[in-house]
This record gives sequence, C-alpha cells and structure tokens, in this order.
Amino acid sequence: MKRILFLILIFFSVVIKANADVMPYYINSLKRYGIGYSLVQSPVIMRQEPNSQGKILETLNFNYNNEASCIMNNTRCSIDEIFAAYSTKNKIALLTTLDTTEGWDLVCFNQLQNPICGWVSQKQSKFYNWSEFFDYFGKKFGVYLFKDLQKTDKILYAAPLKQTNATGSIEIPRKITPWLVRGNWLLVKVYDFNNQQKTGWINFRGDNGKLKLFVKF
Repeated sequence: MKRILFLILIFFSVVIKANADVMPYYINSLKRYGIGYSLVQSPVIMRQEPNSQGKILETLNFNYNNEASCIMNNTRCSIDEIFAAYSTKNKIALLTTLDTTEGWDLVCFNQLQNPICGWVSQKQSKFYNWSEFFDYFGKKFGVYLFKDLQKTDKILYAAPLKQTNATGSIEIPRKITPWLVRGNWLLVKVYDFNNQQKTGWINFRGDNGKLKLFVKF
C-alpha cells in the first residue's frame, strides 16, 4: 500500500512540474498592450523612474528548478499571473514591455487584473519588439497557432500583403518553421498533419494588436 501511495505521489509531482510552464494557447489569453517583450532575469526590480535611485515598486524573484515558483516582495505569487510566457526547460521568462529608454525597459506583470508596471534595468532584461521576438525566438524554437483562430487568420499569402494571392491555408500543422520577418508578417514553412508542405506569409499580429501565433518554447 505504501508503495502505491509513493508511486501516486511521484506521478502527481511529475504532472505538476510538467504543467509549471506558462504558455498562451488562445488569441485572447494575452493582453493587447505593449511594444514587445522583455526577457528578464531574477531578481526583477521594478522602479518608479528609469534610474537606479528610483523608488522600488516591486521585487520579483523566480527560479527554473523544475517548478514554477516566485516571490514578489516576500509574498509567494502565481507564475501564470506574472509572465506572458515562462519556460523552465529553456529558462525563458517574458514580461510585456510598454516602453524603452536608454538602459531601461518599462515592463508589466501583464496577466494581473490591474497590471503592475515599472522600469527594469537592461542589466536584468533584454527587449525584443514584435518583429525581433519572432525573428530570433521563432527561428530558434518554431511557432504555433492559437487554438481559436478564424479560418481567415490561417491563410498563407504569396507576399506580406493581404492584397496578394493566397498560396494555401494551414489546417492541422505538425510543425511551423519561420524563415523571414517583415513587419507583422512571417514567411513560414508548414508541415501539415498529412506531411504536406506549404510555404507562404502569415500575418502574426492583427490590426487590433492581438497576436495570432506564438513561439513554441
């Protein structure tokens, strides 16, 4: 009996760790504000002004020790309320960025009901605008579509313009590999579930600011 209970505890421990990462899967699961993402390192010290003498608003400590845990001002906090994306495997922690100035990023704990925003030194962060985000991380890890996209959002075009001819549509992709980035467009190679290969441009960010796909960390 003890052996069975021990195995059950191991099983749930593995499940918890496997689900520790935070990834968006629906088009409305990310806030629409911001100019890109900042890759942050622990500790994240958010200040009221973009200088080292500015008042400290929040201090966030987190780790990648096969579990999602963070402490904000000595209070344990939820990873999924803090980060836009968080990967223990790849050691990725992203915060939404509102603005940048010399040496500083204005970031937000963007999943909260009332987001907390403050300036973070670029010694603890690296900013990527939308194009840079998909160009660097997309090429490195690949991308995936959000689950609630409309059919019109899955169309591939011959050029990064909706006025051009369609080259196909993404159905059930097994793998999406980005090649080039032009503004809010990605040139991708798609391997569908039937191993059919398709190539074309897809609009990754709509006019309303919503992302339609994300990096597969």
